[in-house]
Amino acid sequence: MCPSLRLTAHVGQWLEVLRRGRKVSQWQVAAELIYGQVKNISRRRKLVRVTHVRRLGTGAALTVTLQGLGLSGRLNTAFIERVNLTVRHGGAALARRTWATAKPAPQLLAHLEGWRASSHVVRPHTSLRVALMQPRERGGKLLAQRYQQRTPAMAAGRTNRCWTAREVLCHPLPPVPCFTI
Repeated sequence: MCPSLRLTAHVGQWLEVLRRGRKVSQWQVAAELIYGQVKNISRRRKLVRVTHVRRLGTGAALTVTLQGLGLSGRLNTAFIERVNLTVRHGGAALARRTWATAKPAPQLLAHLEGWRASSHVVRPHTSLRVALMQPRERGGKLLAQRYQQRTPAMAAGRTNRCWTAREVLCHPLPPVPCFTI
């Protein structure tokens, strides 16, 4: 499935429309969705050209949204490349070139879900920290705490604290679908 279809499958609603005299359901992408794409064109393993494509929304809205997130306002692939690298490092068996043993698909999916849960609720991300209005004194020779560390789950409002690894391991994972290879 193409990336734009995967993204738009979660942002929108089903509408009943008339087509050839019959009522059919049709997926309508939300009007407020802004989607841009960076295309890298390579020849003989060398980058030749980078093209920025706006798929949904206006260029001005895309720039304003990116700047509102604290970014430069120009599309780039740095964020998604960093996420891909983090996922590859999170599970050695999921990396492309590795000495780790290959495992059946259900175990790989369970490993990925466990890593993802740990990454989202246990490990604070520096980019998500929030400056405190008043720095907290910690006593002794320690510097005052100036930031509140947050996990992605805290930033999304799903929890109000960092979980421990024990809590994540004791929390049941959703069932993993079985695949046959």
